[in-house]
Amino acid sequence: MFNIEDCLAFVTNRSGKVFAEALEKEFRPYHITRSQWIAMYYIYIHESITQRELAEKMSIKEPSVVRLLQKLEFDGLLYRSATNTDKRVKQLELSDKGVKVCLDLVPIAEKFKNDTIAGISKDDLETFKHVLSIMVENTTK
Repeated sequence: MFNIEDCLAFVTNRSGKVFAEALEKEFRPYHITRSQWIAMYYIYIHESITQRELAEKMSIKEPSVVRLLQKLEFDGLLYRSATNTDKRVKQLELSDKGVKVCLDLVPIAEKFKNDTIAGISKDDLETFKHVLSIMVENTTK
């Protein structure tokens, strides 16, 4: 009989929710959500990214990214501007305040990552990532 506890898709999804909630808790004192920080991180590392590209990177729908960006813009953490070639396409850039907040949270995210993988060998982590990538590939065929 099927046992959902043995279904790796269920187990990884549930684990992801636990990790997401724990990181949200770490970011709460900074008044930034995990999704907001992830958006800011991608904008920072790519320097020039559009709303559509950000939605793809974050694996969320464009209307969701628009709402997230509106909040960041309202808080003075980023600027959105139309591109020269297509006024409908919005280019994203962090403000100085946004860069500072983003970089201030990197050590917290790094510590969270390290705490999460404590006691797991590098080989086991590589195997885990490899297996997950195969599962994703199998799912998207």
